[in-house]
Amino acid sequence: MDVVTTVAAFIGILVVLVLVHELGHFVTAKLAGITVEEFGIGFPPRIASVMRRGTRYSLNWIPLGGFVRMLGEDGDVEIRRLRESGMTDDQIEQAMAGAFNRKPIWVRIGVLVAGVAMNFLLAAAAFGLLTTFPQQLPLGPVRIVSIQADSPAEGVLEVGDLITAADGRSFEESRDLTAYISSRAGRPVALSIERDGAPVDISVTPRELTPDQEASGLGAIGFSWEAQSYRELPPVSSNPLEAAQTGVVLAAQYAVQIPGGLLDAVGGLLGLNPEGTGGARGPIGIAQFTGEVIDAGWGAVIQFVGLLSVNLAVLNVLPFPPLDGGRIAVVLIEATRRRRLNAEREAFIYLAGFAVLIALVILISIQDIQRLITGG
Repeated sequence: MDVVTTVAAFIGILVVLVLVHELGHFVTAKLAGITVEEFGIGFPPRIASVMRRGTRYSLNWIPLGGFVRMLGEDGDVEIRRLRESGMTDDQIEQAMAGAFNRKPIWVRIGVLVAGVAMNFLLAAAAFGLLTTFPQQLPLGPVRIVSIQADSPAEGVLEVGDLITAADGRSFEESRDLTAYISSRAGRPVALSIERDGAPVDISVTPRELTPDQEASGLGAIGFSWEAQSYRELPPVSSNPLEAAQTGVVLAAQYAVQIPGGLLDAVGGLLGLNPEGTGGARGPIGIAQFTGEVIDAGWGAVIQFVGLLSVNLAVLNVLPFPPLDGGRIAVVLIEATRRRRLNAEREAFIYLAGFAVLIALVILISIQDIQRLITGG
């Protein structure tokens, strides 16, 4: 897939994820009677906007996120802004009745959690939808279609090789063959190959992989493959209710695995876990992978959207400013102290957290660029 199409597809998927997330905040805030000043897709500078019923709807140039700006998010600092705009004290008090910070604790937490909930539901819907498709079971020998750099397969196997057996064993299902090879990590495996129509015997030793490396797409030997034939199986889910239940379960299973992988990735970036960065992807890496996913078909695209959405949900609920989880933590701290944090101190906390996030994105993007250069 060409670069322009890949970038356009990446931006399209990102907009869907952001739109779903911000709609959660927006709709919940509106239902709670909170004044929403702006609903933005992307980050400024602004491309275009329109005002409707007191809310500005904007489209912005930087497509790496979105926002819902509510009155009162910055505390009573808003009062100074309203006063400078020429409003009287009575008008200000009337306006602040719809302020975020004037609402009960449970309302504010509900608004903040709504974005995370929407991303989780999108992931569940995507996974559930996949279970309504007929399943394709790969059968028989596997043909190598690509070889990963710096892998046991490099220099030993070739694109086009047909693997017919391992250690003298043939397998009816293709995944059983690859699973057997992976299970022999650290031990030589004798592969029976057909290369250019002639039989060839090759010995290769599968490598040990961490869960993070497996999640990044690395293989025990290091090749991607296609089966020679497929058997169509009926869908996993037979009705919408079963699909919804299965989708929620799958989304939850993925969600509980993400924090551990995130800790490994951050540890790797900081040099504490050198093998832990394999699964980390920034905007560049995700954009690159988007092209590969789209080439694989609609089923892969739906799964990709689900995985990104559940990752976005988990990341946003972490108690780290300025993520939703960090803002929830601030609300709970204020509830415990029975008074609001100093506005300047709160702004510094959010700014510091944002700086850390940007630093992580830069580090991961450098890693993404290195992958592009090396072909990893």
